[in-house]
Amino acid sequence: MEVGQTTAASTSNANAASKNLASNFDDFLTLLTTQLTNQDPLNPTDSTEFTNQLVNFTNVEQSIATNQNLEALVQLQQISQQNSQAATMVNYLGKTVGTNLNVGALSSGNASWNIDLGSSAATATYDIYDKNGIKVYTETTDGAPSGKQTFTWDGTKSNGAAAGDGEYYLTVTAESAGGSVVNVSHNFKGVATSIETVNGEPVLNVGGVKVSLDYITSVEITDEPSA
Repeated sequence: MEVGQTTAASTSNANAASKNLASNFDDFLTLLTTQLTNQDPLNPTDSTEFTNQLVNFTNVEQSIATNQNLEALVQLQQISQQNSQAATMVNYLGKTVGTNLNVGALSSGNASWNIDLGSSAATATYDIYDKNGIKVYTETTDGAPSGKQTFTWDGTKSNGAAAGDGEYYLTVTAESAGGSVVNVSHNFKGVATSIETVNGEPVLNVGGVKVSLDYITSVEITDEPSA
C-alpha cells in the first residue's frame, strides 16, 4: 500500500506580514530616534504620541501572531482530515470501486467508458479530452441505442498520433430525431490498488484512475481467484 503524506506550506501570508512588520518596525525606530534627536527642546513632542505609536505597532504584531496561530491550526485540521480520509480509503483497497465520473484509463492502446443513454439518439458525438482539458479525439455517429453501452477508444488522436497512457475524459452529446437532447450518464468501475496524495487530497488509484471519496458511488467485494 502506498500512502502519500502532506506537509504544511513553508510560507504563509501571516509569515510574510511578520517579516514586513519587522522591517517596518526597524524603520519606525530609526524615525522615532531621529524625531527625538531633532525635536524642539522648548516645545517637545508629547510623549503620549510616542506611546500611541508604539501601542499601534504592538497591536499589529499581536494580530499577526494570532493569524499565524490560526493558519497553523487550519493546516493541522487539514492534515487531520486528510489522514482520516486516507484511513477510510484503506478499507477500499482490493475492492471494486465505482464512480459516475466520465473518466477512463488509456493503457496499452485501449480505453473504455460505460455510458447509459436515456433514449435512442439519432446522432451522437463522442469527444475525448486529456487531463489538461485538451480535446484529443472526436467521433460522430448517425445513431446510438438507448440503455447501457460501452464506448471504446484505441488511443489514436484525431491527428493520427498515439496518445500516451493515462486518464482521459469522455463527453457525449446526443440528440433524438426530433432534436431533443438525450440524457447521458457515466459509470466507471475498477479495483482500488493504492492510495496517494494529489494536490493535498488523498485519492484512490482505481484501475489507473485517481478517485476521491466524494466521487465514489459504489464499493463491491472483488471475487478472489479460485486456488
